[in-house]
Amino acid sequence: MAHKRDGLLAQIETDVVDSTVPLSSLLQKCLALGGQAESQKLRDWARWELNGYAGAETVPDHRHFHAVLMAVITNDAGYNAMTQRIGEDVFPRQIRDVIHESVGDIEDAFLPQGIGMLEGLANQGTDMHRLGPPWSSIMADTLNQFNMAPNSRVREVYWSVPNASIRGILVRIRAALAELVAELITLTAQGHNVPDKLAADQAMHLVITGDWPTIHFGDNRGGDTVTHNSGSQYSFGDITGNVAAGSSDFSQTYTAGFDITNVREFAELVTDIVGQLRLEPDQQANLTAAASELHDAIEDPAADKGRMRQAVETVMGYLKLARDTALKKMVMAVGNEVGDELDKVIHHLHP
Repeated sequence: MAHKRDGLLAQIETDVVDSTVPLSSLLQKCLALGGQAESQKLRDWARWELNGYAGAETVPDHRHFHAVLMAVITNDAGYNAMTQRIGEDVFPRQIRDVIHESVGDIEDAFLPQGIGMLEGLANQGTDMHRLGPPWSSIMADTLNQFNMAPNSRVREVYWSVPNASIRGILVRIRAALAELVAELITLTAQGHNVPDKLAADQAMHLVITGDWPTIHFGDNRGGDTVTHNSGSQYSFGDITGNVAAGSSDFSQTYTAGFDITNVREFAELVTDIVGQLRLEPDQQANLTAAASELHDAIEDPAADKGRMRQAVETVMGYLKLARDTALKKMVMAVGNEVGDELDKVIHHLHP
């Protein structure tokens, strides 16, 4: 009879596919598992993700994403507030050069906070978040010095962060953890519940610190187009010249019940990990083609939810052919959630 594993590794394997188990709890167990395995690499990674990257030289790629930079502008007395997108074109060339050297891309947002704080933000029930870059006060001073119209001033500068972007970071970290667990189980000797140091360090290199596509991802920005939760798109033109304060409050809300971003993130996740699922070559090719069709359905201006639902179902069918690993279970769980969301909106549109 096959040996059934016990201990922390088995607990993490079970819990990583359960979306109700907080990622912070899983990482705490990883921290303890790293101690048992005497793997400093595993402990360090779990500690950084738990406590955040404040004070680190860089924030890792998987915590970067695209977000528009916004400013709250008032008159000199602090009234008649409005919000307006800030682009690099509002600055003279010399100032842009300084910004590039000191800040980089002003729309390259990143979240160094600990996982617990990210989970708290993601579960607030808010579609958009105002998060201040570390250089927000300097940017506000620069705008006030060089770009403001008479009798106007910038009160606040912030990144407008979709909640889906925060959830996307959490999904990618959970995906990395699922793959890490799969590698640890593969490398752990039969009959043992704890990997040795060599196995833990090797798994860390293969999944987290090595060239692993799921945790190292591009920002996939869409230019100046922002996707509304219902699938509609709004384009923001470039801002040039002075930024003027309006005469009344202005706000933007995204309150529709369906977030197409979740479908897009599922498609990107499948594309990223298809090579990690150990499918037969023809099965892998079919899954890649199915993921490509899902991408096409998402980007179709018609935003046909029925086409998306069929594409998700096709992707899920090929995912089921993969070996039964923690990574597969995690991706299947994400796909099931996306499918349920599409079913709800399709039922709403066609009662």
